[in-house]
Amino acid sequence: MHSHDSGHLHDVHHMTDDAIQNRLRTAEQQCLLNGSRFTSLRRQVYSLILASDKPLGAYDLIQHLQDKRKKQAGSSAKNVAPPTIYRTLEFLLDQGFIHQLTSINAFVPCCHPRDKHFAAFLICNHCHRVQECSTLPINEVISFTKDEVGFAVTQSVMEMTGVCAPCQTQTDSTADIASI
Repeated sequence: MHSHDSGHLHDVHHMTDDAIQNRLRTAEQQCLLNGSRFTSLRRQVYSLILASDKPLGAYDLIQHLQDKRKKQAGSSAKNVAPPTIYRTLEFLLDQGFIHQLTSINAFVPCCHPRDKHFAAFLICNHCHRVQECSTLPINEVISFTKDEVGFAVTQSVMEMTGVCAPCQTQTDSTADIASI
């Protein structure tokens, strides 16, 4: 198996604290420019998605926020309502800050949040690693639908599940050890 890194394949997880803070500042600036508000809740939810090492669902986010509120306010902590989280996620999606993985109903950070683009997501069944792929062939599919079929794509989510290269290597190493 050969490695193919064209610069268009990005891990969506494992961001440094500096990278997370930079993304939050950039999101705030983008919201100021387009006249929308980057509220405290929007910041918190985006921060949780950026800091996570796996895709997060709405109820994962609610649990994280509830836990944080209980630590800060104790038993008097106000509950986080699911509709509030869904509206917040919709805002983050509309701004292009995050992507929704429909097959697992979870959310991941966008690797190119300021660029309107179409991407495919590679989701590992073993470690749950998600990679965002925004290569020429994906753009060619979108162009084909517009130019040849006359269909203007406004949203596309392409997801592929399988086993990532590190997990394949680990599985191959485990199989080698087991055969000794």
